[in-house]
Amino acid sequence: MLFTNAFVFRMTRAITLNEDELESALSAHQFVPCSGIRPSSFGWISPVALEQDQEDAPLQHTVAGCHLLCARREDKVVPASAVAEQVTERVSRVEQVEGRKLSTQERQNISDDAFASLLPQALPRSKQILGYLSPTDQLLVVGTSSRPEAEMFLNTLRVSLGSLPVVPPPIRSNPGDYYTRWLTTRELPDQFTLGDQCDLTDPEEGSSVTCRRQDLATLEVRNHVESGKVCTRLGLIWRGELRFVVDRDLAIKQMKFLDAAEIHDDEDPIAKLDADLSQLALTLKQMLPDLYNALGGEARFSEDDFKLSDEAGA
Repeated sequence: MLFTNAFVFRMTRAITLNEDELESALSAHQFVPCSGIRPSSFGWISPVALEQDQEDAPLQHTVAGCHLLCARREDKVVPASAVAEQVTERVSRVEQVEGRKLSTQERQNISDDAFASLLPQALPRSKQILGYLSPTDQLLVVGTSSRPEAEMFLNTLRVSLGSLPVVPPPIRSNPGDYYTRWLTTRELPDQFTLGDQCDLTDPEEGSSVTCRRQDLATLEVRNHVESGKVCTRLGLIWRGELRFVVDRDLAIKQMKFLDAAEIHDDEDPIAKLDADLSQLALTLKQMLPDLYNALGGEARFSEDDFKLSDEAGA
């Protein structure tokens, strides 16, 4: 599977860039590794180069109208213990020389200096984040379970394109109300059945119950709901084809195809990438409208709303 977790955004108006225009826009914000005292970096790399060693590979890969993108995040990791050791040594030395205790602000300045001195020697830690634009389906899908990473992907793409008119799925109702009702009545829309996990939270006391690999139709789960707990995360199965978990923010996690084909080691990596993207995009194209309709449907926007959503994210 191309990726198993996703944040989904809905385009509020058409994005009409062709492949060459998209390539040009992304190239201005290519990934540059961390160097010197630069603690982190985020930029575009080729999604094709992940499958084949191609230094000059394109920064976007288009399959059936979907533009696959890949961002790399790199952070230099400075061990807290190393910073603490330097701070202790420097504070002790200064206090002995000056014969006084340093203030909190002076200690913080020493800590900042120690971090900066260690940063050039720190080892970088990197991560690739895939995502795709589907203008036909009005979708931007970012393959991560981390909201901050999804926002970094979104913001970098917005800077690259100059404008990115997208919003989170504009569901009319509170998704948690539907999740809770489905657990109580065990009556779901025809396309869905209950999975094997959920999170339940008491909105007044703050207590929570986590169910994993459990039959959600049991009396135990129902008793929790009837005692006042609400469901904030629910495992679902769509048409017997896709297992996933959806939370109250509509993030899709732990996706798994239930009829995944066997993968052969000698399969062409680009052909496999194309097949994975096509399968995922087609599945989400069909599943997401079913899910959003089951949750009360998506709100409609006027042209003025579209302009405001774009300006707010610029």
